[in-house]
Amino acid sequence: MIKLVNRSGKFMRQLKSNELSMLNQMGYFLMSKMDYHVAVDTGYLLSRNTYVINRNELFLMNDCEYAIHQEYGTYKMKAHPFMRPAALNYTNELKRIAANYLGKGM
Repeated sequence: MIKLVNRSGKFMRQLKSNELSMLNQMGYFLMSKMDYHVAVDTGYLLSRNTYVINRNELFLMNDCEYAIHQEYGTYKMKAHPFMRPAALNYTNELKRIAANYLGKGM
């Protein structure tokens, strides 16, 4: 007699856990790259770098009131981007993080 066992629930829970761990690792990695690229004067802008995970999406954030001006510049000041380089220049590292976490425990 052959008995079929459905373990899809366990598999999906493990995948969901791995996905959350992966997003946290990516957020920490990207936040460190934002810290690396940010222009530091007083350190306030640097101290406001963070990330949030909401509904399986990772958001890089900085709630400093002048972060947007640093990132995109103004008519008087050239841009000193720190969020875009963090998000766009490290895709290979992010792919490695994803590959490492999504295959764990499967």
